[in-house]
Amino acid sequence: MKIQIKFSKDEAEGFKNFCMIKPPELEEEVFYKQIFFAGCNAMTNEITSLVEAHKQSQEAESGEASVQETSEEVNQVADATEKE
Repeated sequence: MKIQIKFSKDEAEGFKNFCMIKPPELEEEVFYKQIFFAGCNAMTNEITSLVEAHKQSQEAESGEASVQETSEEVNQVADATEKE
């Protein structure tokens, strides 16, 4: 598979400068692959963290709603008991 990336002038210059750190013993193609997969791994980790945070947030909201419903039920039972 071949991937082509279109950079702006500033991005192209920045990428060329970044590529200056390539170890001389490493082929350009291998270096580019490593950069690509490092970026993919970083994005995967970031997305995984965001999904986990959202999941925990949803669980916390669900737990709060459950506590609130239980409180309302207790109040309803107390009201019914007082009426008797």
